[in-house]
Amino acid sequence: MKIKGKITIILIISMLILSVFNLNIAKADDVTVEDIKGGVSNFMQAGQGQNNPLNQEGLQNVSDVVYNVLLAVGIIAAVIVGLIIGIKYMMGSVAQKAETKELLAPYIVGCVIIFGAFAIWKIVVNLLNQTQV
Repeated sequence: MKIKGKITIILIISMLILSVFNLNIAKADDVTVEDIKGGVSNFMQAGQGQNNPLNQEGLQNVSDVVYNVLLAVGIIAAVIVGLIIGIKYMMGSVAQKAETKELLAPYIVGCVIIFGAFAIWKIVVNLLNQTQV
């Protein structure tokens, strides 16, 4: 079957499915601005009446644990991949050494991205902690 035939069949099936199931996801004509304002007011009042504020110390602890675990995994992965590339370079022939040198650029870029992301994460967390104090 040609590609045009497959596309036609898929379009016909999707049209049949859409016509069988009357999908009314949102009816904008039933909602007024006053309904939206009332919903926002109810939401705000419900949030103000809560006695359990956000536990910032718990969030900081979870963030630290996740940061440290992911950083350890990133370091271990970078070291293992670096060792594999180094062993391939030492043991390979001239052609294999050339192929291994081609692997160094993506490896270095990956390391910079991984450790740069962790640095950005730590900077953002520290800045947010300073603004909340």
